Amino acid sequence: MEKASIKNTIKYYLIFITLILSFNRMFSQDIYELEKKLKFLDSESYVDSSNWEKGTIINIGFNRVGLYNWSGGGQNSMSINSLINSYLNYKKNKIKWNNQLSIAFGVLKTGYGNSVPWLKNDDRIELTSKYGRKTELKWDYSVLFNFRTQFTYGYNSAEELRQGAYFSSFLAPAFPLLAVGLNYSENKDLSFFLSPATFKSTIVMDDSLSSSGQFGLNPGEKIRIEAGGYINFSYMKKNVIAIKDLDFKTNLTIFSNYINEPQNIDVTWETLTSFKLKKLFSLTFSTYLIYDHDIELARYSKDGSPEFLKNSQGEPYLDDDNNPIQKKGPITQFKEVFSLGLMFSF
Repeated sequence: MEKASIKNTIKYYLIFITLILSFNRMFSQDIYELEKKLKFLDSESYVDSSNWEKGTIINIGFNRVGLYNWSGGGQNSMSINSLINSYLNYKKNKIKWNNQLSIAFGVLKTGYGNSVPWLKNDDRIELTSKYGRKTELKWDYSVLFNFRTQFTYGYNSAEELRQGAYFSSFLAPAFPLLAVGLNYSENKDLSFFLSPATFKSTIVMDDSLSSSGQFGLNPGEKIRIEAGGYINFSYMKKNVIAIKDLDFKTNLTIFSNYINEPQNIDVTWETLTSFKLKKLFSLTFSTYLIYDHDIELARYSKDGSPEFLKNSQGEPYLDDDNNPIQKKGPITQFKEVFSLGLMFSF
């Protein structure tokens, strides 16, 4: 096993050195040529390119820790994270149409041996499209569409993966939202959208998850529709505090159901801070916060063990199969990702 571990270490070092030499060669051959290949010519994509503005940023981060006969203890780990942010905006006369696509995916492997599985630690697909018509005031008549889901199955642990006990999958859940309202966008870096007429849906297309009544749906239901009020605030700034290539963006959404417990407000809040280093390298720090009162999540203690419902004597309540009942309920979800990796922009 030790020889295999040493061979794996040598293999990873050779890959690392090869990558460094490749990057060095690219730098010597002028990185401008690489970026030139990545760019699409406007004349090829659009007839009237002066009305369109587009861009894409791709971040790829990699991290690895290898421990062999290490007296201090610890575990081997490897992670790969990727993030894509694209926008396509149109503006002509009184018409404004903004589109944004965010894709994030990451995997993590922790432990010893080839049998240790990869588990995802990031997974998101989010599309936002906003169409507006300018008025004589600083507010535009606008329609906003947002759609959020994930790529693949989600598990809390390797044991759940082996058992096939997933808690999410593609389109399970998915959250489409359609809103009509007013949008303030006098400042190109800031946007404030207010909608008194919003329809938000929760979709669970997976039969196993829908039959158990997950994500606020009744058992057997696959779609739930809510009507309410909606607020969206977004802000982006390049060269923050006069530091070149230090960029920041944030997006906050708030939704309240008019009919069912309007005091329970659904919130999503995303931030992304990036600092570009030497053309291709970058530091990124992103956060994502979600609170949805209709989504009940299983509770776990700090050591990862499940928490159970207990009576006054401290004994767990049991279900019909004589198994302890785990605590579930709405809770604030929070994710942060810090990455040093490659950044491509075009």
